Amino acid sequence: MMKKYDGGSRKLERKTIEKNRRIHMKNLCYKLTSVVPSLSSQPYKCFPQDSLFDQSAAYIKQLQNRIEQLKEKRDATSRLLNNGTRNDPSCYDQPAVSCDGVRLPTVEVKEFDDGLQVNLTSGSERNFTFSDVVRIVEDGGAEVVKSGYTTVGGKVFYTLHAQARVSRIGVEITSVYERLQELVNRST
Repeated sequence: MMKKYDGGSRKLERKTIEKNRRIHMKNLCYKLTSVVPSLSSQPYKCFPQDSLFDQSAAYIKQLQNRIEQLKEKRDATSRLLNNGTRNDPSCYDQPAVSCDGVRLPTVEVKEFDDGLQVNLTSGSERNFTFSDVVRIVEDGGAEVVKSGYTTVGGKVFYTLHAQARVSRIGVEITSVYERLQELVNRST
């Protein structure tokens, strides 16, 4: 006996599958908007998919560029360390000048949209503390978000990431830089 073809149930099944697919896509788009900063700051509406994907792709490219910059910086720091302190034990006895000719200590302050990054390199024979560096940054109107230091051979590397306490006012970058220079100059 032949079964009668029931087109109605297949049509209903396709509708259910399509409805589930749309719900799944909507959830994925919502997750995407919550991850991309330029989209997460806006209230979630039904973004046009072109805009959603364009902004997401731009954000991914921005992150890729940032990764490349950080890799280059890491490689440059690694080359600096390998050229000096690791290969020549006499570097440990020279607090003022490293073996690669770079005068220590060095101060570098970089400004970002919402804050600053401080990179300070000194010899292990220093007359200031890490808390002195943090205090100077905080006196300049910034709040230290992340900080740390490491000692490699005869060098101490300080890194601080700070953001402005009051975004309208910002951070006094030049004042922070000058005070850090005074601090390290007093210590040498």
